[in-house]
Amino acid sequence: MRPASLPASVVFFVAVLLLGTGAIAQTSDKVSERVQVSGGYSYLGYSVYQLYSGPWKNFAFNGWQASGAFTLAPHFAAEADFSGNYGSNGAGSNHNSLTYMGGPRLSGDLHRLTLYGHALFGALHFNGSYDPVATSFAAALGGGADFWITRHLGAQAVQIDDIINHNSSALGTDQGGPGPRNHLRISTGITLRF
Repeated sequence: MRPASLPASVVFFVAVLLLGTGAIAQTSDKVSERVQVSGGYSYLGYSVYQLYSGPWKNFAFNGWQASGAFTLAPHFAAEADFSGNYGSNGAGSNHNSLTYMGGPRLSGDLHRLTLYGHALFGALHFNGSYDPVATSFAAALGGGADFWITRHLGAQAVQIDDIINHNSSALGTDQGGPGPRNHLRISTGITLRF
C-alpha cells in the first residue's frame, strides 16, 4: 500500500513555522510594538469552471490585501486578513473574490527581517458575471517576511498563502463537480508597526 503524501500547503506551513521558530531564538532584546498593519498588491490564482464548456481553468485575479496583527505575547499575535481580487476569463465574464479571515500568527526577528507563519480561518465571497453570488468557508495557511527600513516602516517582502476553499459559485452553476480546493495567493506591500 502506497503511503499518503502530505498536501503542499501543510509542508509549506510547517516549513514557515520552523523558520520562524529559529528566528525567535535569535530575536534581539529590543521592545517590539504591539500593533502591525500591512497593505498592498495581491495575486490570486483561482480555478473557475467554464460555463457550458468546462474544464476547470486557473485564472489570474489581481487586487489588494490588507492585514493587521495585535501582539498578545512575545512572538505570538492575533491577525485579521482581508483581500479583494478581480479577474476575467477573457470571454467577457468578470469574476471577483473577497476574503475575510483571522487567526494566530507566530513570528521571529532576524535583524531587520521578520519571518512569520499564520493559520487563518474565515470566508471567501465569490461573484461572477454568470454565477450566483456565494460565500463559503475559507482558510489560509502560509506566512511571509517583512523587511524593516526603519523601526516603524517596512516592506512586506512577500506573503505566500495556500487559500483552501471550495465555492459553489465558481462551479458555473454547479456543472463541474468538485474542483480544486487549493489556490495560491501572493502578496507584497508596505507594513507599519506602532
